[in-house]
Amino acid sequence: MRALVPVLSIAVLLASPADAARVTGLTVTGDPATVTVELDGQVETVKLFALAAPPRLVVDIGGADAARRSATSGVPGSANATRARIGPFDADTARLVIDLPGPMRLGAAAIDAHALVLRLAPVDAAGFAREVERGRHPVSTTLLAVDFNLGDEVMGGDAAAPPPPKRPGKRALVVIDPGHGGKDSGTISSLGGYEKNVVLAIARAAADTLRRDGQVRVRLTRDDDTFIPLGERVAIARREKADLFVSVHADSAPNPEAHGASVYTLSETASDVVAARLAARENQADVIAGVDLRADAPEVGDIMIDLVQRSTMNVSVGFAETLGTSLGDRIGFRGEFHHFAGFRVLKAADVPSVLLETGYLSNDGDARLLESEAGQKRIGEGIARAIEAHFAHAR
Repeated sequence: MRALVPVLSIAVLLASPADAARVTGLTVTGDPATVTVELDGQVETVKLFALAAPPRLVVDIGGADAARRSATSGVPGSANATRARIGPFDADTARLVIDLPGPMRLGAAAIDAHALVLRLAPVDAAGFAREVERGRHPVSTTLLAVDFNLGDEVMGGDAAAPPPPKRPGKRALVVIDPGHGGKDSGTISSLGGYEKNVVLAIARAAADTLRRDGQVRVRLTRDDDTFIPLGERVAIARREKADLFVSVHADSAPNPEAHGASVYTLSETASDVVAARLAARENQADVIAGVDLRADAPEVGDIMIDLVQRSTMNVSVGFAETLGTSLGDRIGFRGEFHHFAGFRVLKAADVPSVLLETGYLSNDGDARLLESEAGQKRIGEGIARAIEAHFAHAR
C-alpha cells in the first residue's frame, strides 16, 4: 500500500496590492519538471489553466508583484518543461507561463512565504484536452500528499483524508532519537563503553524530565538496545506528527585531545571539515548494519521537500541556539557549538530536526562524563529544558 505523507498544510494569507509579495526568482528542475517561483512574502490566490497549440500551463498568482523581480524573464527548463517565464498580468497578479513539449498536468503544488513550488506530471492527450476544457480554476495548496516511494502526488478530492489539525492548546510532541542500537554499537569509548548505551541513557533522562514536568509530550525512537534504520527514525517522527526531532549521539576522533559537544542542523554543504567527516560516518550506520539503502529514506532527494525544508530549517536553527544556551553550563563545547552538515537522519522535511553530539567518547574526560549516571542525567535535563524553552517561546 502506498504511504501518503502529508507535506504541507498552510493557509495562504491575504495580501493587498501595497503588500504584494515580490517575485525574486524562477527555476525549472527535474524530469518531470518542478517549477519554483521564489517569493518574499505570502500571496493571495493561485489559479491555473491550460492552453493547447502549443501546449502550455498558465498560473496566475494573485497578490504577487513580478514587475520588480530580480531574475531574468525566462528560465531554460527540463525535458518536460522547455521554458518558464513570469511577468505582471495586472497590478496585483503575476502570470507564470510554462511552455510544454507535450501534454502535462499539474501533479502537486505547495506554497509558503518563500516560494510556490509546482510539480508537473505527464498526461495523455485526452487528459490534457480535459484540462484545457476545464478553464481557469483555483489550485489547492492546502492539501498535498506525496507518495515518497513512487513519486506520485494526489490533491484535492483525489487525496486521502488529511490528518486532523492539532487541537488548540494540545501539548507539543518531541521525538528523541538515541543513535545507533542493536548490532550498530556506534563509537567505542576510550573507557570501553558503547555509544549506543550512552546516548540511550541520556535520551531516557531527557524523556523522564519532560514527562515529569508535563509541558511537552515525548516519544523515543528506541527505548532498548534495538537497531532502527535511519529512514525509519525519520518515518517515526513523521508518523507521530512530531513538532521537533532531536537525534542524540556521541563523537570520536583520532586525536584523543578532541573534546566537547556540538549540535548540527541540516545543510548539504558542511560548515567545516569535522562536520563533513562526522556526517559521512553517521550516514553509514545502515551500511554497517547491513540495511538495503535502496529502500531507505525514500523522501531524501525528492524535490518537493525543498520548500518545506526552508521553513523547518529556520526552526531547527532556532532550537539549536536554545540548546546551546541550555547546555552551556552542563557540558563543554567543541569551539562554536552550532554546525551544519548533510545528515540523512535530519532530512524529515516537515519536522524541525537537530543532531546533538554530546561529546567525544575518544577523550577520557568526555567519556567519564558521558558514561556516568550523573553526567547522563545532567545532559538529559539540559536537553529537556531546551525543549521546554523552545515550545514555551513558540506559544
